[in-house]
Amino acid sequence: MRYGLDFGTSNSAIGLYRDGRVELAPVDPLAPNPGTVRTLLWIGRDGNVEIGEAAVRAFVAGNAGRQIRRSRVWYDELIATEFGDEYIQFDADVDIPGRFFQALKTVLRDPEYGGTDVFGTSYSIEELVALVLREIKRRADAHYGAEVDRVLLGRPVRFAEDADADVIARERLQRAAEMAGFRDIAFLYEPLGAAFHYETQLRREELALVFDFGGGTLDLSLVRLGPERLGREDRADDILAVRGVLLGGNTFNEDVMEARLMRHFGQHATWRTTGGTELPMPAHIYAQLRAWYTMSLLNERQTIRFIQEMRRATKSYRKIDALLSLIVGNYGWDLFQEIERAKCELSTARYTKIQFFQEAIAISELLTRAAYEAIIASHLADIDRALDQVLADASVRAEELGVVLRTGGASLTPCVQALLEHKFGAARVREQEVFTSVASGLAVAASR
Repeated sequence: MRYGLDFGTSNSAIGLYRDGRVELAPVDPLAPNPGTVRTLLWIGRDGNVEIGEAAVRAFVAGNAGRQIRRSRVWYDELIATEFGDEYIQFDADVDIPGRFFQALKTVLRDPEYGGTDVFGTSYSIEELVALVLREIKRRADAHYGAEVDRVLLGRPVRFAEDADADVIARERLQRAAEMAGFRDIAFLYEPLGAAFHYETQLRREELALVFDFGGGTLDLSLVRLGPERLGREDRADDILAVRGVLLGGNTFNEDVMEARLMRHFGQHATWRTTGGTELPMPAHIYAQLRAWYTMSLLNERQTIRFIQEMRRATKSYRKIDALLSLIVGNYGWDLFQEIERAKCELSTARYTKIQFFQEAIAISELLTRAAYEAIIASHLADIDRALDQVLADASVRAEELGVVLRTGGASLTPCVQALLEHKFGAARVREQEVFTSVASGLAVAASR
């Protein structure tokens, strides 16, 4: 047996093709879809390692109500290659309960990344990735009742534009898989994984655009498919062009937070200094509110004291109370889950309400689909340009495409679907399984 494993920037999945069908392992029992696991890692101060939803819960629980306490320390590990043997002085969060890692896949291509210190233990990027892969493998082995050490791993067509960085990333992922317990490791381009189920049904050659729009990235690939290509080991020549955009569904959530919810936390409030000068709220505070995992960085003594002083000097004190509750209570994850729920509801509904009530926070915000689409309009223009660019890279006209294979959770956004249908024709656009099509295709390919 050989696993098909999609190690994604935002989500990962693993499965086998047997008895004529793909069976994905339930790798995250806490997730709404157990067949996928968020590619998130938590390493606790006590050495406990969690991935996926459990990593998020550990992060939220460990930081709820915790005020950052900094202390000046001397440090020389990991950075010695850059700074020699000198000790480096900096302010450290000495009470941090654990380290939270995300988007590990993007770090693989960075040749300058030497590793990080986690409570006195140094970890290379390969070791961090291996922690995630090892736990995914362990759960899959338990599900199938066998220890499987053969794997077909998905990989981007290009980890990086720089050829040397691309090689480094590929080698690092190989080493991480070996550290995780795999012995026989092969790779397949992710766009082919996403298109594999479709290709098995083809009776003639076809030019496909794979539109993979996930939580963190948009990947576009022009791929030649066909029954005579199906059994080839080297499919590099079948990929005519690729484009990557650092844009995903998470960006849409952050835009909604900034455009519609930050005002509930005093973004547009003013406060009066002791000298009588009226000032706006500091922009850097609200910059940290754009992402749920950066909110806790505001929960340090100096920042909280400053916000409390502003509360006494503003007429919008209730909104500042909400801001303090958000930061100190570490409600960022829960709030962004509500944003995600509302965004998904707009895929089928014309309007929804974002509702969130915790301590001093009381939000009931109407959000229509039209308003949501206006918020993300600039990103739609970016997507449109990227589509034009990938076609131009391959010297292909839109009408030459046989099919547009749409996958990834963010591809469910109605205005994104409408953009593709307008550009290529509704008859050409087909939906793949949005979260697991790459893993499923890899499992099929692994069986062959």
